[in-house]
Amino acid sequence: MYFEERKNKNGDSFFVATERYVDPLTGKRKRASIVYHTNTTRARRQAERELVDKIDELISKKQGFFKGSSMVTFSDLKKSWFDAWQTTVKPQTIRREILVIDRLSELIADDILLNNITPLLIQNCLNEYRGKYKSTHSTMQHIKCTLNKIFDYGVLHNAIAFSPSRVVKLNATVEEKRAKKKRLEMKFLDEREVNALLSELKNRRNKNYYDLTLFLIGTGCRIGEASALAESDIDFENYLVSIDKSLQAHDLRVDEFYLDTTKTVASERVEQLPEFVMQALGRVIERNKKFDNHIENFPSVAFKKVDFLFRTEYGAPITSHSFREILGRVNKLLQVNCQEKYGFEWKKNAVPHSFRHVHISVLRNDPTISLKEIQERVGHVQEETTNGYTHLLNASQEKSVGAINRFIEKMGVNDFMA
Repeated sequence: MYFEERKNKNGDSFFVATERYVDPLTGKRKRASIVYHTNTTRARRQAERELVDKIDELISKKQGFFKGSSMVTFSDLKKSWFDAWQTTVKPQTIRREILVIDRLSELIADDILLNNITPLLIQNCLNEYRGKYKSTHSTMQHIKCTLNKIFDYGVLHNAIAFSPSRVVKLNATVEEKRAKKKRLEMKFLDEREVNALLSELKNRRNKNYYDLTLFLIGTGCRIGEASALAESDIDFENYLVSIDKSLQAHDLRVDEFYLDTTKTVASERVEQLPEFVMQALGRVIERNKKFDNHIENFPSVAFKKVDFLFRTEYGAPITSHSFREILGRVNKLLQVNCQEKYGFEWKKNAVPHSFRHVHISVLRNDPTISLKEIQERVGHVQEETTNGYTHLLNASQEKSVGAINRFIEKMGVNDFMA
């Protein structure tokens, strides 16, 4: 370290302390300096300390580009990853992940050194946890997925050389595979099951559930996307719906519901609507007008005035929870009377997402509709879904609309008027 006296443009003296250091990125020698204004022993010592601190900061900052030396324990890595990750996702995703992170402390002790975490340790910890809590395969997959994200972050920041969880395999038992397949099959509805379900919903006091079901079948929308729709989102002249938001209602009171973005960027889309969906929307809008007039003439604290299309009897938006309740009741009724009324035994468990599967299945069964068109229509982003397909030369969804129209016409839905 050396010291110099210099003069500014006014001729006043000032002093500079200079020291050389090695740049950790390039290996080349560089200089750093500090300015001080009184040439006393105290001022010089203060300049020395500030210069040392400045060089340490310069070196540490550049080392941070390729070293993760500050992350030594599993707790260090976990916290650093979570702080960075939570800024990139929605609040409800953060809440779900916090539950998993709490479980990780039981899997791997926070004070374990990163250098001592091996694939075998991860495998043994997962096996021990599963045996202790009798966790399902899907729960263990979620835990491992979070571990993958944490350790991948560690690799990126050079805190560890490789991800020890990536090579660990979780194998479902035969019973778990059968149970999962059965759960999926129970949610899927074939043509006669859709017909029976629609017939029962048609007889509900609030016909909006029937028309909501038709809308979901005709568009493949997620229930949150449908719940968020307002009349202004429908282009009645061109038979289009704009989907660019989703209603968040989970564990919230009606007054706390809020609009959020769609699940993914690709989920923001414009869909062409079949004729039967347009008729359903027309009926919904007429009911809403009557309801709005009623609460104007007979106000009550029980009623809600909202701009959403699909509403409950009291005016609140229909959510996944309220729709599930109605479908649950219909499922129970069909378990009792389906054989007598429709000639087959009801073995399904219809849920709001069932109709998205119906929509996609109908389109997939039509060989004239490309997978790319289906992907764009329902907002899918999975690469494997569209591998081998090029972009559509024609952006029209007429084939999709035609296929879903033919499916619904078999049930005589257009003959029904609410």
